Amino acid sequence: MPDVLARRLVDVAWLERHLTDPSVVVLEVGTDDGAYHEGHVPGAAPLSWLDDLNELDRRGVPSRHHVELLLSSRGVARDSHVVLYGEDDNVFAAYAYWTLRYYGHPRLSLLDGGRRAWLAAGAPLSGVLPDRVPTRYVAHDPDDTIRLTRQAVLESYLGANAGTAMIDCRSDQEYRGRPGTVTDLPLLRHRLGGHIPGARNIPCAELLDPATGRLRPLAELRRLFTEQRIRPEQDVALYCDVGGRSALAWIVLHDLLGFPRVRLYEGGWAEYGSLVAAPVSR
Repeated sequence: MPDVLARRLVDVAWLERHLTDPSVVVLEVGTDDGAYHEGHVPGAAPLSWLDDLNELDRRGVPSRHHVELLLSSRGVARDSHVVLYGEDDNVFAAYAYWTLRYYGHPRLSLLDGGRRAWLAAGAPLSGVLPDRVPTRYVAHDPDDTIRLTRQAVLESYLGANAGTAMIDCRSDQEYRGRPGTVTDLPLLRHRLGGHIPGARNIPCAELLDPATGRLRPLAELRRLFTEQRIRPEQDVALYCDVGGRSALAWIVLHDLLGFPRVRLYEGGWAEYGSLVAAPVSR
């Protein structure tokens, strides 16, 4: 593998070795920062999906200006190696990772297994907020080749058109329109269950080793997608509910397995399931 600082996936041992490296900036991402304040990777700064990765007045990918202010406040420079991790199987950390990729941050890694792996290894925890010097971060223009809008979904991806593949990364019950639990996040108050016509169901949980929460070996991941007839020459679209689980699948397909055309529909079922007159399959 090339230069270790260019890796897209790092493990606990690697991060422990680099805790004092001034070029490495560690960010813990959760729905909020509650778990962070119970103890975190030494030197890590918090990111809240609800408060930091959404605009105050609208849902969706945060603006370039918002991301610049956010990363500046966390002491991230353009040449920083940002390592992201979190709870909930890393899905919100994965969404932060995808957001930074969308705005062109070059040195970026996900901690394999996230907070769960760090705790299981008995690695050190800290209760101290890091004292990082703010920067003046300048983001690149957004890379719209890795993002999918609802209009593009409706125009080009319904019904599994030739050359495309749509993957629903939610659970089998959600895919079938029979969720097992009631989720009351404000972004999830849609009124219809089911999936986008033509979408294949590859739950995010299947990407992970259930015993450790770490990603399965790359050979197993490649076989999983091959068995579902997902091929590198296709234009692949991913969605879940609000972008977290599908962002983890995006990292696997695009950055680890090297599929060249993989797009995230971050609006997900929270948006699509609320559209008037949009077709739904069950």
